[in-house]
Amino acid sequence: MIAELEIILLRPGPPGMIIKHGGDIDNRMKTLLDALKMPEDGALPDAAEPNANETPFFCLLEDDHLVTRLAIETERLLEPRNDTEVLLIIAVRTKLVETVIAAIGL
Repeated sequence: MIAELEIILLRPGPPGMIIKHGGDIDNRMKTLLDALKMPEDGALPDAAEPNANETPFFCLLEDDHLVTRLAIETERLLEPRNDTEVLLIIAVRTKLVETVIAAIGL
């Protein structure tokens, strides 16, 4: 399966303003895409397990190269708690590109 993502990034300050914390938009999106994929073998500590409220635990992507479309819009977060707070609204559209027995229910 592949994924198309539409993201609205709400952040303090008007759109186009220089981001002082967390880097520019391309670095933020790279961090987000890395967070949505399955960790590589050996990337997590041996004892790492999901919390009780994270069961079942799903990852959106097997790998971030499966994102075939990425649309990003930035807007102002009107009432941030601090100047580093951001809110992401992410719409995901998955597409089946190869039929396999495990994906028939999708």
